[in-house]
Amino acid sequence: MHLHPLPEEHRDTYREFLSYAFRPEDGPDWDDNSLQDPDIYFPRGLYDVPPETPTGDLDASDLVTVCAFYDYEARVRGEFHPLPGISAVASPPEARRRGHIATMLDQLLVEFRESGRYLSALWPFKYEFYRRFGWATTNNHAHTSVPPEELTAVSPAASGEFVRLDADDWARLDAVYTESATEDLAVTRTEGWWRHRVLRGWDTDPYIYGWQRDGDLRGYLVYRVKGDWESRTMHVQELAGIDAEARQHLFRFLRDHDSQVDEVIVERAHEGTRLIDDLTDPRAATVEIKPGPMVRIVDVPTALEAVSFPADAEHSFVLDVSDDRCGWNDDTFRVSVSAGEASVESTADDPDATVEIGALSQLLVGARPAVELARTEYLTVHESSAVEALSAVFTERDVFLRERF
Repeated sequence: MHLHPLPEEHRDTYREFLSYAFRPEDGPDWDDNSLQDPDIYFPRGLYDVPPETPTGDLDASDLVTVCAFYDYEARVRGEFHPLPGISAVASPPEARRRGHIATMLDQLLVEFRESGRYLSALWPFKYEFYRRFGWATTNNHAHTSVPPEELTAVSPAASGEFVRLDADDWARLDAVYTESATEDLAVTRTEGWWRHRVLRGWDTDPYIYGWQRDGDLRGYLVYRVKGDWESRTMHVQELAGIDAEARQHLFRFLRDHDSQVDEVIVERAHEGTRLIDDLTDPRAATVEIKPGPMVRIVDVPTALEAVSFPADAEHSFVLDVSDDRCGWNDDTFRVSVSAGEASVESTADDPDATVEIGALSQLLVGARPAVELARTEYLTVHESSAVEALSAVFTERDVFLRERF
């Protein structure tokens, strides 16, 4: 079995795999109505061929499973780093439960490491499945459902203007997104990502409206309306404003649909969103907290040495890292942090702590604090001083990976 970049002539087979995996109600047959791929999308195929087989000699009939990755850059501890987002993992029914997905993921991590991509992320179909392969949850997200008339409590008097936008306005939208998406793991969005993912839909394209003042775009909404005359729901996939005033006017826009929809659902918002607190009747809204994407360190020494740490953290500790899939990570490392930088080297010294790769990934991006992880099976502290050192180095961050991929 060998993982290869997918040749263009194998795209039909690739899409057949994806169609049956993600839309099984359509059966094995498919219509080619797929979205155009953005510029950062790279499909891969695992072929039942010897590793030395040239790409030109590959046959689509040898494909056993496929995947792809979006070549993101994301903010990690205040600076941008490569964060490929794994997607489109699929295999046909006749090739399942033979370990092909595991083989493909292992080889994909090798590719990432060799190409200098030392972190990775994905959205799981099952969390326990990918947890076994070393990925761990980054952040939760909130779904808020509320009758539109209840948004009067958070809607200001009319000012500025609402404008209809489309994909050609992506640069204006991106300026608002860049200013408002200040959390760690926010990704840099390319034109292709905007045009072919954020502003497109698999079945129907969303509507895009912005709020501006004196021609200056300050916020935007990406949404769909679902249902019929009996009942309609407004689904907001993204609400972004550069400040509180802009966000309030976006809520005013939603409120003004009270004659058309029965409910507004703000999807995949930051877990810290507290819209419910500002409503006249908080019981009118329902907030669901759902788990979000997962993250994994690809290469421990490279990742730790690339990321910046608190400038006042001066610590040295020995970590025994457990990684069942990547042998280069399954080692004991001395981590020395000074002036915001880490140096990492393999060591035979006794460890101060033992950490599983998923937990270390959460520590690195700031998703969970060391004190909390030390109460789980994923982080075992052997020296009491290690908790203080890990807490000082791996400070908790405001983490929110909002993209769906």
